[in-house]
Amino acid sequence: MKWIMNIEKKYKLPYYLSNICLIFFDTIGFIIPIITGYLVDKITIQKDYSNLLLITIAVIIFSLLRYLGSYFFVIKVEMLSEKITSKIKEKCYQNLNNLDYYFFEHTNRGELMTNFTSDIRQICYHIFYNVRNIITTILTFLCSFIYLLTINIPFTFILLTPGIVIGIISYYFVKSITPKYEHLWETLANSNDYISDNIEGNKVIKSFALENYEIKKMNEINKKYIAEDIDVSLLNNSFYAKVDFLSNLMSPIFLIIGSILYFNNQITLGELIIFNAYLHNLRAPFTRIGSLMNNLERYKTSKKRLQALLNAKPIIKLLGEKKLKSLNVPIEFKNVQVIYDKKIVLDNLNLKINPHETVAFIGKTGSGKSTIVNLLLGFITPKKGEILLDGENYLNYNIKDIREKIGYVTQNAFLFSDTIYNNISYGVQDLDKKEALKYARLACCYYINNLEDGIDTVIGEKGVGLSGGEKQRLSLARALAVKPDILLLDDITSALDIETEEKINESIENLDYKATKIIIASKIVSVKNADCIYVIDDGRIIEQGNHQELLKKKGYYYELYNIGKEKE
Repeated sequence: MKWIMNIEKKYKLPYYLSNICLIFFDTIGFIIPIITGYLVDKITIQKDYSNLLLITIAVIIFSLLRYLGSYFFVIKVEMLSEKITSKIKEKCYQNLNNLDYYFFEHTNRGELMTNFTSDIRQICYHIFYNVRNIITTILTFLCSFIYLLTINIPFTFILLTPGIVIGIISYYFVKSITPKYEHLWETLANSNDYISDNIEGNKVIKSFALENYEIKKMNEINKKYIAEDIDVSLLNNSFYAKVDFLSNLMSPIFLIIGSILYFNNQITLGELIIFNAYLHNLRAPFTRIGSLMNNLERYKTSKKRLQALLNAKPIIKLLGEKKLKSLNVPIEFKNVQVIYDKKIVLDNLNLKINPHETVAFIGKTGSGKSTIVNLLLGFITPKKGEILLDGENYLNYNIKDIREKIGYVTQNAFLFSDTIYNNISYGVQDLDKKEALKYARLACCYYINNLEDGIDTVIGEKGVGLSGGEKQRLSLARALAVKPDILLLDDITSALDIETEEKINESIENLDYKATKIIIASKIVSVKNADCIYVIDDGRIIEQGNHQELLKKKGYYYELYNIGKEKE
């Protein structure tokens, strides 16, 4: 519980106080059987009826207060539990957003979704129900056990005999069930991830007519999960059956031994009633031990996973303290080398980009073009060499300062399930609709005019309902609206026709604000107007110059140009 309470300390005191009060009201119920036993002995042995009415009224009032108090504090504890788990979810999400490119590249999405659903739910269940139940069960047991010892020590220990056996069984049960829960969780996470992939890749599945194949594969995953779940359930049920049998032995033991003691005048009727009433309290730890420890193990497994997420740290820590007022400065790559999964992606890269210059990178797929974009955005850092911003190593700046001044358009455009306006204004929260429409026109989003709700049209998840080209143009409008110092365009015209591509290139060239433009492309038409074009191959610059200069060299760029002309 310590790590949970340290997450939000302001709930710590009210949570503990509420639980103490709730436990108090839960446990004081053990006084009622004592009063009842005392009353029975007064009537049956001493024939004293004088306090019958008074004691009866007192018991009723006492019981009423107990249940009202329990009811109030149950609500209080539940409210606090929800607030605490909500704060855990916020912290997890906050840390998730601060993690870097490498974390998301190597983490299963299904695992993350399970963290935010079943794991959070298990934590909530634990702090609301499990903690109180464990403490209440132990306290009522101890209070009942100690009081019964004052009445008859041998009788008390005889009644507890089945409990010793249950304790041994429970120990081995917990040892065997814990790894099964962990494995069951992994299977559930894999299942969630598979479903997520299938939803996202639904078009691909349908295009290959592999719906039946995917259904069959999902059924196999589901069967595996069901088999493991049944295995866990069988183990649970087997354990509970043994516990029920052994705990129920207490009743016949009580009847046999209790009757013998009563008829031998070794125990009074009132004391026998107290023993009978406390039989449940003596039995409770043993009947509940399985479910309590079961829930405790589930909690510990969920806690371990959530702690792993909360403690995850970014490998790349671009948290320099220098302030960056503008990115309208010279950007220089000096002997930059990038290695990813032991493969050299960029090798000895040297280049300089001047403010407000249009620079383009062109080359075949996998040549290392997009790695330059990832470097500038701080998704990765050089293995060797350095990137200088106005002569200062960019690692000395806070990466958020750098990213705020960059407008990035990805090749695979991502859009939020929201209105077109909210997607365009995502980076500029106070952008009015007139301005949003202006940038939509610059990005050639003419299709907005044909939509019934125009710019207020809600698009589906990841832009469902829009074509690839429409999504790319909307993504461009979003980047333009930021008025960035650097506009990073990563092969954004791949899904556009030549006419639209040329209009967009014209819009980018004639922006109403100054920006350095860095274009990643695979087609000549996208880069021919750039001030400087770098031809990348196998992570190295093999040619550089403007369009005319590169044509005169009659190298790789010249070949690409001729291939493009033939396609036209």
